[in-house]
Amino acid sequence: MFEGLVGTCDFPSEPAEFAQRGIDRIRPVMNKTDPAPRPKKLRIVLVDDEKYVLQLMETYLREWFDEVDLLQFQNGDTAWQELAQTEPDLLITDWRHPGLDGGELLKKLAERQMKIPVLMITASDRECVREFDGSGINVVFMQKPFGIEQFWRILDELVGPCDHAPHPPRELK
Repeated sequence: MFEGLVGTCDFPSEPAEFAQRGIDRIRPVMNKTDPAPRPKKLRIVLVDDEKYVLQLMETYLREWFDEVDLLQFQNGDTAWQELAQTEPDLLITDWRHPGLDGGELLKKLAERQMKIPVLMITASDRECVREFDGSGINVVFMQKPFGIEQFWRILDELVGPCDHAPHPPRELK
């Protein structure tokens, strides 16, 4: 459950905007008082051609997890090279980016019957991922712009709860 966070996130165009909006100071608020330690450090692959979106995702993910390996790619070809060698715990990708686009990455995952959970973040509508319903791929769709509460709710669904004990909610500025 998330409480007390206000606003949605449209992606900052400059790194300084992260701090101006307080994005670097917000933390997830969880009902648990004593989170169980994770058995291993999570490995997450991020794919987006917009540098600032990657920075935003990194900020959000580092707020959620105490320790996480984040592999960031700005095109699908290099992301696929990593995905083909090792299966991460989560893939977060945009639909449109250079090289293999989000749909092509999903097709390759389905062909190899890889069970990586996928968070598809895009300005496109849900129709872009409907063809993968029933394919065995766990794809969750999130449309841009989105709120941080929505992002954390989906993280909780895909890879589990926040690594932190509850702390007071903070408001986006």
